[in-house]
Amino acid sequence: MSATQDTGAGSSVAAILAAVSSEMAIAAQACGELDNALGQILAATPPEGQARVMQELHTVDLLAQHITAITDFTHRIALIAPTEDRMTVDDALSAITLGAVAERLRNQLAQSEMA
Repeated sequence: MSATQDTGAGSSVAAILAAVSSEMAIAAQACGELDNALGQILAATPPEGQARVMQELHTVDLLAQHITAITDFTHRIALIAPTEDRMTVDDALSAITLGAVAERLRNQLAQSEMA
């Protein structure tokens, strides 16, 4: 969608979530490329500096897992949204395999239901 395209008609929640999931997939791919680049840097790094590069590789791996979890979550919601008015939190979170992400989302959704 271009910046000049008219968005006044609105989009379905499912279409918006599908678009977000698609963008998150692009970010996950970029993390994979960063992981590969860091692997190449690790191979060229003298032994005394390898621990630092390994720490950064671990950080990128955690970021990739986080992005993938959110991608899977939004994709699942996009698939369910056109057929359901409401869904349970457990159904919504079932696609997330990274427990910490699922727990944070579960807590946020529980708070929003109380509001």
